[in-house]
Amino acid sequence: MTEGDAAKSLAVSGLSVIDRNRYGVFPLHGKLLNVRESSKKQLAGSVAEHAAYDRSETTIINLAQKFVGSNNINLLMPIDQFGTRLQGGEDAAIPHHISTMLSPLARYIFHPKDDPLLSYLRDGNLKIEPVWYLPIIPMVLVNGAEGIGSGWKTKIPNHNPREIIDNLLRMIKGEEPLPMKPWYKNFEGDIEKCGELRYVTSGKVSVLNDEKLEISELPVGVWTQSYKESVLEAMLGGGAGEKGDKRHLLRYDYKEYNTDTTVKYQVTMLEDEFKKIELEGFHEVFKLQSTLTLTSMCAFDKDGILRRYDSASQILKEFFDVRLEFYSKRKKYLERELEVKAEKLFN
Repeated sequence: MTEGDAAKSLAVSGLSVIDRNRYGVFPLHGKLLNVRESSKKQLAGSVAEHAAYDRSETTIINLAQKFVGSNNINLLMPIDQFGTRLQGGEDAAIPHHISTMLSPLARYIFHPKDDPLLSYLRDGNLKIEPVWYLPIIPMVLVNGAEGIGSGWKTKIPNHNPREIIDNLLRMIKGEEPLPMKPWYKNFEGDIEKCGELRYVTSGKVSVLNDEKLEISELPVGVWTQSYKESVLEAMLGGGAGEKGDKRHLLRYDYKEYNTDTTVKYQVTMLEDEFKKIELEGFHEVFKLQSTLTLTSMCAFDKDGILRRYDSASQILKEFFDVRLEFYSKRKKYLERELEVKAEKLFN
């Protein structure tokens, strides 16, 4: 289940992420449990040794990213330069120059007491990674998944961990989960439903005066540098956009006050052009909207069967059943462990 094109790019519903190139399947047992600070190259070597997975350097970078549009909960710590929203993570340093370690949250999410209950794969005589991991909340909804396999593709957007936990608590009480919409940590724009299985993400633009406006947020997945090159510079020069659409040829200027975590462009133009663009809509003219669709939420279920899910709630319900089953298994395992210790004390 963890081999082949599809397995490398699709997700196990609510259990773990099989998109190994983006989110990774790296072992949470053995030496890696005690990872302190180490270089990415050292960690990649350890992953290759214990998981028989030799393409882990990119995976490690993605697991540590926490800028807007990446992970809601990063499982590795971005101690050095693991990329920023300026270039969507493409500005990460080379492996020799960055270090990482396991996030303090990682072993709360993937509880150590579940390790003995998982089914582990084997590479020859070597026991490697489990078929899937079992977090206490469905990480495939928390951090999303995206990839392309053989004849399949998946796009599962990020969701709010607090909403997921609230819904799990509702299900424990026997209630139905509430609908959840996509959510990205530290995103200051808006995400609104605009149709069946479709959402629109909007950046943030403010009017400063009759000739100046400020762009302080971009749509999810739009990176600061590429926006500058494909939108602002193209409009200034009247060039063609990414899809060949002719941009507005504006007589204007802009200044950028961006950081690696925030967006801030101030655009100044002639008053008559400002009023014209205001009528057309700032979000439309400055390309400050993008869409998220839920029509390709494809994932492997607990039995390794590829399925398409219609909603986040459907994934959550399947995760809930498996998680509840393994809580029961954990309880029995711990009871038996205590019985063995008691027997040793009395003998």
